[in-house]
Order: sequence, then C-alpha cells, then structure tokens
Amino acid sequence: MNKKPLILIGAGGHAASLAEILLEQKREIIAVVAPSLTESGSNILSSFKHYTEDEKILEFDANKVELVNGVGAMPKSGLRERIHSRFTQAGFTFSKVVANSAFVSPRTKIGDGVQVMRNATICLGSIIGENTIVNTRASIDHDCIVGKHCHIAPGVTMSGNVTLKDNVHIATGASIINGVQIGRCTVIGVGASVTKSIKENCIVYGAKAMIREQV
Repeated sequence: MNKKPLILIGAGGHAASLAEILLEQKREIIAVVAPSLTESGSNILSSFKHYTEDEKILEFDANKVELVNGVGAMPKSGLRERIHSRFTQAGFTFSKVVANSAFVSPRTKIGDGVQVMRNATICLGSIIGENTIVNTRASIDHDCIVGKHCHIAPGVTMSGNVTLKDNVHIATGASIINGVQIGRCTVIGVGASVTKSIKENCIVYGAKAMIREQV
C-alpha cells in the first residue's frame, strides 16, 4: 500500500529528529508548518516548503495526506494535545512514526500519532495510546498500558504491567517498577525511582519518588 505524503507540524529539535527518521524511511514530507524554523530544526527542515500558519493545513485534502506532530511534549503545556485534537476533529490522521532502530513487538498496539524514537523498546502485550512519544532509548516492558498524550522521555525504564493514565510525563532517566499505576496529568521528575502507585495531578521527584505537590 502506498503511504500518503506527510505534513510536519513544528520546527524544533523534536520535529527535526522526526524528519531525519522519516527521510531514512523514504517518506515524503511535502511541507513544514511552524511560525519559524528554529536553529536546531533549520539544518534539516529548511529544504521543505514552509508555512507559518496552522490554518494552511486545512487547505489540504485530509484523505490524501497525513500529519506528523513534531511539537515536543513539555510537562503541563498541553500544546501537543491541542494540535492533535484540533486536526483530528477536522478529519486528519496523524501518522505513526517508528524509528528503524526501535524495537516494537508485533504483539503490541500503538495508537494514531504515536512516535517511537531511536533505540526505544516496546515489549509484547503493551498498549500505547494515541499521540504519545516513546523517546530515545526508553524501554517499556511487557503488558504496560500507556494512555493518550503521554511523554516517556529518553532513557526511561518501565518494568512490566505498569499503567500510565492520560497526559503523564515521565522525565529523562526515571525508573518505574512492575505493577505501578500512575494517575493522569502526573509528572515524574528526572531520574526518579517509582516503587509505588501515584495519584493523578502529582509532581514526583527523587530517588524515593517523593510527592512534591498535588495540583
């Protein structure tokens, strides 16, 4: 089946990393949409047609193109989710992106717009919700359930049977032991070691996963 051409939204480092993966896979990127090209993104994105307004996307036929959400997922920002929701409601589909060096078991399920970056691993039985990023070298073991709009940052390790609700942000290098559940909109800080379940809307940090605040 012929794959549809792509429109990449965003022009920062995450968008550039996605573009590099897509070019390696010989996917056609017909446009980049962002207010401006950042220094980190311009090296690879400057060769594509550039639109500065998101509304330009609506001029394309949603049946003939797919979108790639190149906006990074920052804690509590919501921008990435808003972009996904807006254009999904307009009838567009967000392409799944899986780097060649990533391992995704064929016995997993990943939703629309999921991005699995270089050297990441997703083991059998896991389910990854739409618009989630599994970033560089992140490891998700067997039978994990990850909600929508999550970000699993570089170097995160999730043992088996972990559940993340929607909009969870797991920062770089954090570790989560098996069987833990993490509530929606919770942020796990850099390098945290999570050994027990965490409620929603918490910010957690440190080797003992101390809860700093619940908002």
